[in-house]
Amino acid sequence: MRLLTHNSLRNNSAEADGKGYPLKITAVEVRVDDSSEVGTDPGREVSFVKGILGMLDWQILVQAAAEMGLNTLPPSLTEDLAKDDAFCRALYHVLMNIHLVKGMLTCPDTGREFPVTDGIVDFTMEEDECENVRF
Repeated sequence: MRLLTHNSLRNNSAEADGKGYPLKITAVEVRVDDSSEVGTDPGREVSFVKGILGMLDWQILVQAAAEMGLNTLPPSLTEDLAKDDAFCRALYHVLMNIHLVKGMLTCPDTGREFPVTDGIVDFTMEEDECENVRF
């Protein structure tokens, strides 16, 4: 599971009642892909990051990165950093190349745990646990 993915995950159970965010990470195994192995296109990376910055919850990203052992993100995102191409490339690496392979995500409201195995979060719930959804 990428850090980018974690930034939008929440416990949508009826029990959490909309308060299941952010999920706390307990990391057992973390994988960091080398950018050179994944392939790089600096222009695409910078453009991608600049396009999603407004959607990221920066404080949650910093917290999640720390929970995975990465303590190098600045505590706040300034306008100057957002315009800095080198910073955007480094942030791309953090968002896309750092993976939670094995661990647990825990709801801050209910304490419910969601296991992560092989980078996949198991959010399986029983039907009566789900929020009512209307189509």
